[in-house]
Amino acid sequence: MKIITAFITAFTLVMSSLLPTTALAAPSNTAMSSAAMEVITVTYRSPIDYALYQYTTELLAYFRLEVQADIYTQARAGSMQMAQSIHRQLQADKSALKAPNILNTWQSKTSSPQHF
Repeated sequence: MKIITAFITAFTLVMSSLLPTTALAAPSNTAMSSAAMEVITVTYRSPIDYALYQYTTELLAYFRLEVQADIYTQARAGSMQMAQSIHRQLQADKSALKAPNILNTWQSKTSSPQHF
């Protein structure tokens, strides 16, 4: 009797441990009715084709980096040129304010019509 009880217990333990595995392996109705399975297409490339692809990819990456650096350089040069232009204008305005005779001469020439 002990042997039969041990056998039933062992059989029950084995079957209960296999139950989750069989439940996962069995296809369910929702899985069967869902959309078609994704298909991945693999294309074989020869070593020369792959080397050409890799070279093109690296060349385009280098070109992208070069364009970004060029944009940065052009923006910096434009900003410096604008700053120098503003600085020259401020210096000219400052020198015009220091010499009041030039300002008065300009105003007197523009106010009288005989100097046209």
